[in-house]
Amino acid sequence: MDFISLKVEGHIGFVTMNKPPVNAFNLQMYKELMETFQAINTDEGIWIVIFKAEGKNFCTGNDVNEFKMLTKPDTAGSYANKVSEGISSVYACRVPVIGMINGKALGTGLALSSCCDILVAAEGAKFGIPEASVGIVGAACFIRRMLPEQLHRYMSYSGDMMTAEEMKSFGAVLRIVPQDQLFETAMGIAERLMKNPPLVLRGFKAAINTNENASLKEKYGVESSYTKQMVTTDDFKEVLSSFLEKRKPVFRGR
Repeated sequence: MDFISLKVEGHIGFVTMNKPPVNAFNLQMYKELMETFQAINTDEGIWIVIFKAEGKNFCTGNDVNEFKMLTKPDTAGSYANKVSEGISSVYACRVPVIGMINGKALGTGLALSSCCDILVAAEGAKFGIPEASVGIVGAACFIRRMLPEQLHRYMSYSGDMMTAEEMKSFGAVLRIVPQDQLFETAMGIAERLMKNPPLVLRGFKAAINTNENASLKEKYGVESSYTKQMVTTDDFKEVLSSFLEKRKPVFRGR
């Protein structure tokens, strides 16, 4: 792959975007992103993903040079489908995804951020959807997952950016740290999550994703179905044994 890489250390998968100068997405990059997260979903050894970017910006959106495809009816639909498949692959990742946001996360960058489970941002990071300024409609459904209704509408209509500090005030960002502490902070969160059984993390991820638009009764039913699966696992038995024996649990992911 030219623009997206996957490196696995321990049980953490590190997905890195690297398309200088600003990680602007073209169709190949969307395809690589989708294939990377599909590979993660088949790897039993990956329990957490840290999603990050090389360079000064997380992602500033789409490569405008490819926008000419949107003027052709026979290619516009195909282009939109590939964009959707790439972005949604992050949301559909079966394990928790921690997003490391540096610099600007605009358009596609904001959409990818919203698809992460947890966000940590560097001081000075900014979020926005400038689509209106380049004549297209998109990404509002993603920013809606991060901000209240009237505010996300303003962001969509105006194209204005918000700072990480402003986003944090609405709960969209968990922590803001100096740039040189960003990786360490993301690792700390990953290590905290991995103190819990990996199958439970996957169960929670699946239940939360399924429940986003379900009724309250349906939501509890989904969670209960995953609990029934968890109590048959070796890791569940290990949780009970380690608690009774007053020792640190050792999880196997099975």
